[in-house]
Amino acid sequence: MAVGMAATGLIAAAPGEADARPGHWYGAIAISMRTGNAAVAVDYPTVASARRAAIRKCRAYDCKWAVTMDNNCGAAAQNPYTRRWGYAYAPTRFRAEQLARREARGGRTIVWGCTTRPRY
Repeated sequence: MAVGMAATGLIAAAPGEADARPGHWYGAIAISMRTGNAAVAVDYPTVASARRAAIRKCRAYDCKWAVTMDNNCGAAAQNPYTRRWGYAYAPTRFRAEQLARREARGGRTIVWGCTTRPRY
């Protein structure tokens, strides 16, 4: 199931804080609303480490994580006319981008990323 939120409210994401779990790889997307900077970090052992990495890569003082992924894909999109952001996660890049653009009410994908999937 995918979830996205518009930039007009609280930035939200999927999994909460978790310790490293075997077979799970985490990722995060961070956004600066002021500058438009965006960054993705994938394949980290914990949610917290993925969020910290994305914020660090974003390179703006106001960067906040927007999407957290757990063995899946995430995307952030922005509508250039309204400046509205959309964020989502889903099992595929295509679906994550589609949901993020829907949340932004149009526009284009700014950043996306997919974590490594477990091999059972």
